[in-house]
Amino acid sequence: MHTFDKNSAHVIAADLQSTFGSLDAALVRSANLLGTVVETAAASSLNATESQRLYQCVASSLSHVVASRSEIVDAMKRMTILKRHSNLETVDIGCDNPLRTIFTTSEGRSAVHDTIS
Repeated sequence: MHTFDKNSAHVIAADLQSTFGSLDAALVRSANLLGTVVETAAASSLNATESQRLYQCVASSLSHVVASRSEIVDAMKRMTILKRHSNLETVDIGCDNPLRTIFTTSEGRSAVHDTIS
């Protein structure tokens, strides 16, 4: 059994929520940027080759933000499993886990006990 400090677990939970908020905001801004770039390119004299290069650059950056968010989701899943097998198994640390209904342990039971406070 792992032993974790309860205060540190609360900090991690808050940091996870903040990170998801930041990544989601970055997704919105990146999507807005892509839309604005497409509209601007269409209204300008950019040729198809130049506009395509520009679209690919902006779309690639958007894709990287999505991939980063996926990595944080994977880290959250791993932390949830570690918490489940620790001294904090039944402690509510305020984690917001949107995967509550779909992410289960190998025993087939829910991997999350936490609820939003």
